[in-house]
Amino acid sequence: MKKWFAMVMMCVLLITSFTCTGVVENNVYAKGGFVIELNGQSTEFASIIHNNIHYVPMRKIFEKTGSAVFFRSRDSKVLILTRDGDVISHIIGESIITVNNEEKTFNNPSIIQNNETYIPIDMASAALCLQRFSYEKQRIKMQKPISNNDYNRVVEDVLEVCDSDNFNPENFISYVKYHTKMPKYSIQEVLFRVNLELDSPFYENITTIENPNNLLVLVNKYNQLPSGFKQKNLVNMDRKYTINDGKEYLLQREAYEKCIEMFNAAKKAGLSMKVVSAYRTEDYQRNLYNQKVRTAGKVHADNYSARAGHSEHQTGLAVDINSTSVSFEYTAEFKWLKEHAHEYGFILRYQKDKEWITGYSYEPWHYRYVGADVAKVIHEEGITYEEYYAKYISAHEFQ
Repeated sequence: MKKWFAMVMMCVLLITSFTCTGVVENNVYAKGGFVIELNGQSTEFASIIHNNIHYVPMRKIFEKTGSAVFFRSRDSKVLILTRDGDVISHIIGESIITVNNEEKTFNNPSIIQNNETYIPIDMASAALCLQRFSYEKQRIKMQKPISNNDYNRVVEDVLEVCDSDNFNPENFISYVKYHTKMPKYSIQEVLFRVNLELDSPFYENITTIENPNNLLVLVNKYNQLPSGFKQKNLVNMDRKYTINDGKEYLLQREAYEKCIEMFNAAKKAGLSMKVVSAYRTEDYQRNLYNQKVRTAGKVHADNYSARAGHSEHQTGLAVDINSTSVSFEYTAEFKWLKEHAHEYGFILRYQKDKEWITGYSYEPWHYRYVGADVAKVIHEEGITYEEYYAKYISAHEFQ
């Protein structure tokens, strides 16, 4: 029965009138029902009628036919992944359903009854492609050949792990494509790599960040700040915490306050720390990157410098401390930061041996503020921020 998602809704349209109980007036909810026979196996569903429109239970229908259903509370988005490799999305309360990126608009929106989402049958049927059907005695009979090709087997492999903590339903098609392309990887390795966006080369498939002022914003070679973005909550750093070069250094307020706490604690331990780089404008970063390209070439520049819009420094949440030389790793200050930076909400952003994930060469001087709770997890697990974001944020938006 897992292959038959694409059969159900077209046939449901046929049963609007003959399965209802009693006369239904406008604005009145009434119970209805129907039986679907899929290749000889029967399933009965409850339904309701509202304003003379037949509605069917969204989650139950799709789950019974083998699809995986996910819900995101922040925007009431339902995401459905089918055994045929289709992706269906819908915002509860709207009259639009999207099937494989194609929007379809209907006369009536979905509704909620008894904490359950119901959708009009014409909306539901839009996602399905029935090959053969008939009905008799209030029973819909459907038959469709069961697919058994390589693509469907890959889809099945992916959906087998849809309950995994690392499964992000928004990455469904990417999982399928990457698993097809790289069969040598286990399905868990596929989830890991796709969640980190490593199924694409750096600076390809770039996403523009929707909420750049978020403290936990992920800025990297796949996620770009909006053009012209400037952090609104910047403050001038006290010059006793920066190098003496006559320049102003700006930092996001919360990050600045925690940076001062961290530097003062280090000072009590007999150590000296100064910020050598903090907030950068988009234009400043563009000039810095272009200069690196001119002097050392594009490959070198991409290893050591971010392109405009892709630098954490533009968020005002990142600082370079004391040096921009790898030799900083051998100092007492670095050793202290390695042990204590997370206590003040800072993480070593570009770790050694994680270049294949971050896209940048090891930078023992570059620290990013994420808050103490997040920094503690990253410190204890020894992971990059990309890994934390994929594991604890992206994959947990949907239920």
